[in-house]
Amino acid sequence: MFLHLPSSQCSLPNSCGLHWPRSRVPPLADRLSIKLRRLRVQRQAVDRRLPGSVNLPVLFVSAAVANRVSNRVLLAPLLHHTYFLALTTTVAQLVVYLTWLKRRCRKGLVQDLMWSFAKRNPALITAFGMCEGAFFPLVFYSAARLPGSLVQVLNQTLIPSTVLLSCLFLRRRYDILQITGVAVVLAGVAAFTSFPRTSGSVAVVALCIAAYGLQAGAMVLKEVVFSRYQKNPAGSCAGHANDGIGGDRCLPFDPALFLTAGTGCRLLVQFLAWPVFQQLTQGLSLRSCFAAGFQAMQQPSVLPLVVFYIAANVALSITALLLVQKTSAAATVLANVVALPLSALVFCLPLPLLEQQAFHWQFALSLVLIVLGNLLYSHRSLRE
Repeated sequence: MFLHLPSSQCSLPNSCGLHWPRSRVPPLADRLSIKLRRLRVQRQAVDRRLPGSVNLPVLFVSAAVANRVSNRVLLAPLLHHTYFLALTTTVAQLVVYLTWLKRRCRKGLVQDLMWSFAKRNPALITAFGMCEGAFFPLVFYSAARLPGSLVQVLNQTLIPSTVLLSCLFLRRRYDILQITGVAVVLAGVAAFTSFPRTSGSVAVVALCIAAYGLQAGAMVLKEVVFSRYQKNPAGSCAGHANDGIGGDRCLPFDPALFLTAGTGCRLLVQFLAWPVFQQLTQGLSLRSCFAAGFQAMQQPSVLPLVVFYIAANVALSITALLLVQKTSAAATVLANVVALPLSALVFCLPLPLLEQQAFHWQFALSLVLIVLGNLLYSHRSLRE
């Protein structure tokens, strides 16, 4: 039993007021051996996690480049069927999200509280679906009529659009480095679009920028949903100890539930807007557009591209989620930054169905400015 001895006769004081007698103190060699064993176990755990943490950014960058390049290559033979491709992409993503949601429901990760929150906030989820429902047809239509490298650069207008919408709807404030990063990104975009050989029609460029503004709106709405769920008094853990998820542990709003509901709304919006879009662009009936788009995708030279693009799109969705969950914020930022110049530079190589774009130093300068602006804008995440 433990003895309460004077401090002069004991060492290793106990926080409860008791002290170990000298006879009970482990020898120095034993204490060192215990520490070495603990260090060995920790090192083994790190070694087990290391391959995944190293491979995930590589897989993400590969999937991002493959998705962007295959999308632009596929838009060449489907120049007049971009809306049908947008619908096909939405249906493929909805199938993936439904499968993901089903698995999470089986594991008990989707609480009843989340379902009730989604039912009480249909406007937010519908607004998200409307933004993405308009984004995909518009960006596909404009990207099919612009050089591939220019589309990758215009994609960076997401940053200033997100900053503006976050200030308006989330009351978020940005520091001077982040504002400088936004300005540097805009300078890079301006430097690239001012180059005559890489610029497209002003109207099509404006349409592409507007489409990315809609995507920025969808991203902000997604963040509004998650933050409102956390701030909602009914969403707190208090009073929900018996929600079926491991005692009083309260989970954040499930992303699979949100993405499934939002993508379902997106599909509905695209179906409803399809006749209007076709009348404005081609003047064909819905049945004729569907038949023509389906026939165009069945061509032997196009069908493998469709399968590869959908596989790359799904892989990008999965690796992006895993990258956020299992790596640091800095790794996520750097992976996104690396994917941009690689995607743009690929279009300077000979690609099927596309005209090879010449490499110019002004192009390289614009990419350097955009990468630098991204790093400045994400400096907080890089310090984590």
